[in-house]
Amino acid sequence: CSVEYSKQRLQNRFNQIKNKNRNSLQNKKGSRKKTALIAIADGVEETEFIAVFDVLRRAGIEVTVASANVRAGLKVKSTNGAIFLASKTIDNAVASTYDLIVVPGGHENAVSLGENKKLVAALRKQKAEGRWIASVCAGPALVLGKNGLLEGEVATTYPSQAYEMFIPDKSRINDRVVVSNKIISSRAPGTALECGLEIVARLIDSKTADSIRQELLIKA
Repeated sequence: CSVEYSKQRLQNRFNQIKNKNRNSLQNKKGSRKKTALIAIADGVEETEFIAVFDVLRRAGIEVTVASANVRAGLKVKSTNGAIFLASKTIDNAVASTYDLIVVPGGHENAVSLGENKKLVAALRKQKAEGRWIASVCAGPALVLGKNGLLEGEVATTYPSQAYEMFIPDKSRINDRVVVSNKIISSRAPGTALECGLEIVARLIDSKTADSIRQELLIKA
């Protein structure tokens, strides 16, 4: 009986810690829930997509996942064959305004997103109006850099000449996560959780980001 009671106490404590950040925004009087759009297409790097999605949701951010696939509708197939079901198409999603737009990597995905005129227009508007943009791996190069969204910024991308050519040497920083004005860029699947935490620190606060870092056992 005492063992079962101890287990229940531990479970209750775990749930309290897990839900702390999700409830923090609602507990602040007058606070508005932050919103994010994550754009994906076939060939998305699933780790980069899911890692950022997970961290944002833990922080209580309302996330819309939008598919840029023209023929497959809401279904998106990742680089390793996982199937995701988006909540909206890009065409429908960009009719709304978000505090943040996220562009994950994966070569095929980044090429598709970089050629999607409605998404690129939304990203340009996002930057012009001073709202946040985040991108990982091939995204900073093939979506942001290729479409002129990194002019006047510094950024990082996956360490490959095929991507680095879209970010001039003087503007490229080979750090795991780079913040330049309202643009956050990151390098690879292995840096995606760090990117998510940086987003939370900037969009909400560092205390929330640190709490999630501890929850996920990520070294500072």
